[in-house]
Amino acid sequence: MTKEIKNLRENFSIRRKAEKQMIKKETVKKTLGRETANIKLVHELEVHQIELEVQYEELVLAEAKAEMATKKFTELYEFAPVGYFILDSNCTICELNLSAANTLGKGRSVLVNKTFRLFVTNETLHVFNDFFRDVFLTRSKQTCEVGLIQYGEKAIFIHVDGIISEDTGKCLLTTIDITDRKQADEKLQNSETRYRRLFESAKDGILILDANDGKIIDVNPFLIEMLGYTYEEFLGKELWEIGIFKNIDDSKAAFVELQNKGYIRFDDMPLVSKNGRPIDVEYVSSVYYVDKAKVIQCNLRNMTDRKRAEEALVESEKRLLELNNTKDKFFSIIAHDLKSPFNSIIGLSDLLSEKVHRKDYNEIEEYACIIKDSSWRAMDLLKNLIEWSQLQTGRMEFNRKQIDIIPLIIEAKDLLKDSALQKSIIISLEVPESFMIIADKPMISTVLRNLLSNAIKFTKQGGKIILSSEKRENELFVKVTDNGVGIKKEIINKIFLIEGGISTPGTQDEQGTGLGLILCKDFILKHGGKIWVESEVGCGSKFIFTLPV
Repeated sequence: MTKEIKNLRENFSIRRKAEKQMIKKETVKKTLGRETANIKLVHELEVHQIELEVQYEELVLAEAKAEMATKKFTELYEFAPVGYFILDSNCTICELNLSAANTLGKGRSVLVNKTFRLFVTNETLHVFNDFFRDVFLTRSKQTCEVGLIQYGEKAIFIHVDGIISEDTGKCLLTTIDITDRKQADEKLQNSETRYRRLFESAKDGILILDANDGKIIDVNPFLIEMLGYTYEEFLGKELWEIGIFKNIDDSKAAFVELQNKGYIRFDDMPLVSKNGRPIDVEYVSSVYYVDKAKVIQCNLRNMTDRKRAEEALVESEKRLLELNNTKDKFFSIIAHDLKSPFNSIIGLSDLLSEKVHRKDYNEIEEYACIIKDSSWRAMDLLKNLIEWSQLQTGRMEFNRKQIDIIPLIIEAKDLLKDSALQKSIIISLEVPESFMIIADKPMISTVLRNLLSNAIKFTKQGGKIILSSEKRENELFVKVTDNGVGIKKEIINKIFLIEGGISTPGTQDEQGTGLGLILCKDFILKHGGKIWVESEVGCGSKFIFTLPV
C-alpha cells in the first residue's frame, strides 16, 4: 500500500515537473508568437503605407488627368463649331458657349438672360415655336431648321436640335450653321427647276435613258404628244420596245455606238407614231453624268415643219418664177398682140383717110371691116387681160350661187353663131333641158365663150362643133368637141400655162390673145373643178371641164 502511495507520489512529482517545463515552453512560444505578430503588423503597416503612397500618386495623376480632361472639355465646349445653349422653359438663354455667342454676333454677357426668340426670323418663328413647344411636351429630341438674325448682319440658316436635361429640366440646344448648304440646295433646286421647265416646255422631244441598259427613265410632254404614247408606256422600256424605231437591229447597233463614242446624230431618221403615222425627225444623243451616274439624253426634233418650210420655199420660188414668166407674158402680149391690131387700125385708118380725101371709095368697106375686126380683137385682148389680172390680184368678185348652166351654154352658142356662120360651121347641142349647179355665172360664161371661140378658130370651113354635158356621180362634165386641125402633143402640156406662150393662128389666120385658155383654167380651178384637153393632130380636139354639183 505504502509502495503504491510512494509510486503515486513519484508520478505526481514528475507530472508537476513536466507541467512546469510545459508552462515554460508555452511561455517561450507565447513570447515568440508575440514577436512574430509584431513583425507581421509592422509588415502590414509598411505595405499599407506603400499602398497609400501609390494611391496618393494615382490620385494626383487622376486629378491632373481630370484637370486636363476638364480643360479639353472646356476647350471643346467653347470652341466647338456647334453652338450650345441652355434655355429655360421661357426660352431664356441661361448659358451658351463661345460658338453660340458668335452665331448670334454678341458677347455671352450680353446674350445671357435674353430670349432666344429675339434672334429667330419672322418667317421661321412659327417653326421654332412649334419645335420648342414639342421639346417640353414630348421630352424627346426634336429638330428644325430656322433663319437666324445676327446683330448687324444678314440672316443665316441654322439646324437646331433640342432635348430636355434630366438633371436641370432645362432645354439643351445645339445649333449648326447650314447657310452654305441651304444656299447650295437653293441653287441646285433653282437649277433643277429651270431644267425641268426647259424639259417640260421644250419644243423638241426629249428622252432620258440609263446609259447602262438603255431603259427610258424620263420623257417630256412634247415627245408624248408627238408620238402618241403615254408616259407610263415610255417609262422603263428600251427604245426598241416602244415601236417608234422601225429597225430594231439598227437601233441596238446605234446604242452600242453611242455607248462607245458618247455622241450620235441622225439628220433624218424615220419614226412611226403609236397610230402608225410616219414622222421624220432629227435625232441627237449624248452621254453625260448625273450624280456620278451616266445617262443618255436623246433629242428628237420633228422635221415636218422644216420640210414644210423648205417645200414652201421651193413653192415660193416656183411661184416667183411663174410670176416672172407672167410678167414676161404680159410684156409680150402688150408688145406684140396688143400692138399688132392697133398697127392695123392706124395703118388702115390712114389709107381710109387718104382714099376719102381723094374721093376714091374703092375698098373703103373692106378697110372698115378690117379696122372693125382689129378693134374687136384688141377689145377681146384687153377684156381678157383685165379679167385675168383681177383674178390674179384677188380683185375679181367670186359670187357663187345656184344657177342653171344650160342657158349659159345656149347663150355662148348664140353669141358666137355669126363667127361660126362665116366659116359654115355647125354648132350642135347635146345637153339636158336644165341642170342646176352652184357657180359664179360670169366666170362660167367666160369659160364657155372662150372654149367655143377657140373651137371655131381651129375648125375648118364646113366643120362641126358639139356642146355637150352630163352628170357623173357628184360632178358635171361639160365638153366642147370639134373636128378641127387638132393639137400637137408637145403643145398640149403647155396649152394652159402662162409661160407656155401658146397663141397659134386659126384656120383662117384668126389671131388669139394667148390668155383665153389660161383664164378658163383659173376660173375652173377656183370653182374646185378640173379642165383638160384630148386631141390628135388632124382629128380635132375635145376640151373638157368639170364642176362639183
